[in-house]
Amino acid sequence: MTDAFFDDLKLTAAKGKTVDFLLGGYSLAEVAEIAARVPELRIIVDHFGGVALDGKPLPAEWVGSFRTVAKQPNVFCKVSALYGRFKEQPAPKELAPYKEVLDLAWECFGEDRLVYGSDWPVTERTGDYASVLRLTRAYFDAKGRGVSEKLFSKNAAAFYRVAIPN
Repeated sequence: MTDAFFDDLKLTAAKGKTVDFLLGGYSLAEVAEIAARVPELRIIVDHFGGVALDGKPLPAEWVGSFRTVAKQPNVFCKVSALYGRFKEQPAPKELAPYKEVLDLAWECFGEDRLVYGSDWPVTERTGDYASVLRLTRAYFDAKGRGVSEKLFSKNAAAFYRVAIPN
């Protein structure tokens, strides 16, 4: 990452724009560095930072990197591609296999920096939209109506700086 790269990100922030990171070309550590060097830039990490789920405990190294990036207050996490995170398809449709990553995201980003993303139409490759929405609601609705309102609309509106229609 060059000085010119950071200059461009500072300009992006100055224009009120945001950056979504679909990790593949960047690591969580690099996103944390970007967030620290350009604190005025609003960043969202898509798909839980690209973690692969396999029914085993989350990899400790990835958990550490996820916690590190979450310490940057200008970074949000998109709750998206739940089914797509599973290595083996079809992905499980019950909540239990996703609970660890959801708990970690909740612990690290809290109710104000989590944003729902449907990942539609990609979701159709790994499961139907209605069931992934049900799965996500099962987890977050249990935390209260206010949390669900933030996850499904208010946090996205705040992050992207758009008005919520009445």
